[in-house]
Amino acid sequence: MSSTRFFRHLSYTLGAILIAVLVACGGGGGGGPTGVVYSTLWPASAPPGSLNGFAQVVTIIDSTGLPRTSQILRTPSAGTESVTFDLPAGTYAIKAELYPTSAVSGSPVGVMEQRLVISKGRKTMTTRVAATIAGIVVDPESSSVQIGRGEQFRSHGVDSTGTATFIAPGSTNWSVLGGVGNVSNNGNFSGTVTGSGFIRATYTPLALNGSAPVSVVPGGSTTRSKWTVLVYMNAANDLNAFSTPNVNQMEKVAGNPDVRFVVQWKQAASLPYGATFDGTRRYLVRPDTSSAIASTLVQNMGDGIDMGSPQTLREFIAWGKANYPADRYSLIVWNHGAGWRRSAKALGRAVSFDDELGTSIQTWELGQALSTEQFDILAWDSSLMQMMEVAYEVRNNVRYVVGSEESPPGEGYPYDLVFDNFRDNPNASTSSLTKAFVDGMLEVPAYNSRKITQSSIDTTRLPALATALSTLADQLRTNQVALASVIQNARANAQGYSPTSSRVFRDISSLCDQIDAGTTIPGVLTATAGVRTALTNAVIWEGHNANSAGSRGLAIDFSSGTTLSSTLADYQRLQFAADTTWDEFLQAAP
Repeated sequence: MSSTRFFRHLSYTLGAILIAVLVACGGGGGGGPTGVVYSTLWPASAPPGSLNGFAQVVTIIDSTGLPRTSQILRTPSAGTESVTFDLPAGTYAIKAELYPTSAVSGSPVGVMEQRLVISKGRKTMTTRVAATIAGIVVDPESSSVQIGRGEQFRSHGVDSTGTATFIAPGSTNWSVLGGVGNVSNNGNFSGTVTGSGFIRATYTPLALNGSAPVSVVPGGSTTRSKWTVLVYMNAANDLNAFSTPNVNQMEKVAGNPDVRFVVQWKQAASLPYGATFDGTRRYLVRPDTSSAIASTLVQNMGDGIDMGSPQTLREFIAWGKANYPADRYSLIVWNHGAGWRRSAKALGRAVSFDDELGTSIQTWELGQALSTEQFDILAWDSSLMQMMEVAYEVRNNVRYVVGSEESPPGEGYPYDLVFDNFRDNPNASTSSLTKAFVDGMLEVPAYNSRKITQSSIDTTRLPALATALSTLADQLRTNQVALASVIQNARANAQGYSPTSSRVFRDISSLCDQIDAGTTIPGVLTATAGVRTALTNAVIWEGHNANSAGSRGLAIDFSSGTTLSSTLADYQRLQFAADTTWDEFLQAAP
């Protein structure tokens, strides 16, 4: 997919985002309005060191994690101030943020968060400003979680009367007692081992602890399927609009229980691209033909998940395989891509750009992300990733690598066209099924005017190709003076992909054609012939349209030494550079 702009986290209007507060003092009944009456007790005077303020933003968050409505309180002289939120029955979160000025400027000095369950009538919730914090309450007060699923815990302070009060933002540390799971720094718990334990919140300024019991129970069926497709869908960027249609396409072909789609999907409402939910979620895709998302929400991981982290990808893989075992696995990385290198726009990008947090996964971090996990297919639903440097990096973890040399349309894979063959023929050989990615991209009429390339690489053939490329590199270096203009012409005329002054990605076969056209040196011609043979063996399926006519399935960096100099240290971190002399050639290339 095409390159993206780079945004850091933006705050919601008025600084409010999520949840808060508490102490339910009563409830309502009957068939009247439902919702919550939120009251706050402003202090006549504030004790030294207490969290005092002159305005509050109170926000109701719906089940998708998006703000539903908010109101401002800023009348401390009233003593007690209240607002009413009329809400349909359901589960929400309420968050109150305390600001130091009545203008609601600067950063909040206090926060109160709590889950809010509306069933009938109006609940009443009260908070006290500038109270002495006597304890920490964890919400929910207890929970039972299926293994592989999760629960969002929250904490707030209470005074000596049990009335909810504010705590300093970002001052709570979360931990799990009993070894039954993991908890993130925002209180999102994931059960990993059956048994009983506790979720503990520690308010660090006062060393106060609160806890809630949690039971992790066996999950649902762990029936082994023939295929599990793990989709790492990082939509925290300008591709977000394409994420829902892609999940809809998966739902269209999810009717065969032998082919399961499991998606870890992030959206960020703080970014200016629209969002249907806020945070990161895990879904088991269910059959559906409507435009709505009908898949099963398995785990709401909440906000703050870094999808640009190799560790996050690694955790998703481990979780997906543990809970959805299969005979064969496919991993799809859905996002922007920049080939092997960091993007010229923002040093720090390679693939899976999380624009909320400003992170991405570097090519040399893929080994950390995949660890010892094995996949039958790794498919890059990302730009420019079908490169020798990238494929070689994952060769020990993946049998077949599928992807595009070019920057494909933002709409990405047509998942219904690609996976209908998996659905109908789950027992077919893996190599034959990878052809569906190639065929699917060429079957979309709207893509005819775009640059479409797609190929499938047999990674067991990559060592031989690496050796052949190393031999070619040696010949090009040995004959560098005689070949100076040939190398420059090959760089200028070979099939390129999203070329810029710093991005010099060229099709390997096209490069060999251009080199052959400019020389009669026997050693060079023998070397290019060796590369072609090894490339033909490695590329088992390839397709392209007329807009990328010189494509044959695999690209490589063909920079000059001057161009590469600024990123040479990065390049030398790649396994391909360590195992071949290609980097030595590039350093000296004219």
